[in-house]
Amino acid sequence: MGRPKAPAWAKSEVEILQDVYPREGLPGACDALPDRSWHAIQVKAHKLALRSPVIGKAPEPKLQGDRLEEAIRLREEDGWSFARIGAHFGVAESSACNAVLIALCPRKGFTPAERDEHGRMTASGLERLRLLLRKGLKAVDIQLRLGLSASTIAEQRRRYAADLKARGKAPLPPAGGGEAYSGARIPRDKVREVERLLMTGLGGPKVADQVGVSKTHVQRIRGRMVKRLRRKGECLPGCDATGKRVTVTGHVASVPASSVAKLRGLIMEGVPVSRAALMANVGTCTAYRVRDDLRAELQARGEQLPAAKRLGRGKGRVANVRAAWLPVGRVNLILYRSILREVDGNEAEARRRTVRAIAERDGQDPALAEQMDRLRRGATVVAKLDLRRPDPAYTLGGVATGSLG
Repeated sequence: MGRPKAPAWAKSEVEILQDVYPREGLPGACDALPDRSWHAIQVKAHKLALRSPVIGKAPEPKLQGDRLEEAIRLREEDGWSFARIGAHFGVAESSACNAVLIALCPRKGFTPAERDEHGRMTASGLERLRLLLRKGLKAVDIQLRLGLSASTIAEQRRRYAADLKARGKAPLPPAGGGEAYSGARIPRDKVREVERLLMTGLGGPKVADQVGVSKTHVQRIRGRMVKRLRRKGECLPGCDATGKRVTVTGHVASVPASSVAKLRGLIMEGVPVSRAALMANVGTCTAYRVRDDLRAELQARGEQLPAAKRLGRGKGRVANVRAAWLPVGRVNLILYRSILREVDGNEAEARRRTVRAIAERDGQDPALAEQMDRLRRGATVVAKLDLRRPDPAYTLGGVATGSLG
């Protein structure tokens, strides 16, 4: 449920604001209108074009003293997010972020922006801020370097951009150099694309990679979608009403369709499930689930699954069971399966690319790694024949020249 809307300004309140604000500024107006927040008073005074020579002190951070120290410890040592810190202390996420970063500015070795006796930024501090804006730094990095609030940076960015446009100068570079991060604004069309992909059952990381936005943006959009669908009695595909994932769609570690098809074919030929799993590069648990699904499909059609053909315990019977290569380790397995999808199930090409990719990642020679893999699969080393003749060729001209000597 959203925050209740504040009541409209009464005529008497407007008259008090018009009388007090020009003489006593924002502090006096806040005392005269205790039912209105300082932000509401400031916005209303701006709409009424009221001005005052009285300069109030800059707002103080919401977290002070021991609470601030605890917030810094939770951020620096425990790695808490600002949203979690804000919820822990009962303040907004932006308030927790401002308090922690402003306090960390001198502790990290940076010089805070110069301020006057009222806590307002001076001309030299504003020039330092504009320099960082021209460099394209993120707002959170500027906060840490200058000890400023996020709203101050956003407001000064807006004013500086308008000033550059009015003077016909080059515009400011995008914050973060165009990098997709959580603080960057994303256009509406990308928001719609994120929502569309989420409705197909994909998870947040997959959607973030396909759309080109940060994972944090996707999480925020997903959270709003979960609440909106829950009010309608619906939920995201593969999730429950709270947004918890129940089934996984398009996971990077999921078994490719070509491997599942090969496994089903081997099982239909009577190959035992464990041996067929090795031959198809599929995990044993997944192989048994595929076997159960295949058996149910056949029974629905009135057919039976062929009995497994056991090879027995003869010597050398199981030595060549692994017809395909299984990379060691989950990271390599995920890499192999992703490449296998790219080459449309071509196992030989997928294996060759995977061997070279692993070698490049580990700082080895890809060509040498590919040759060693071929040796492991049974390739033999053949001696290179030297086709050169042991003696020089004797021609008629050479013999005649030698006889002249």
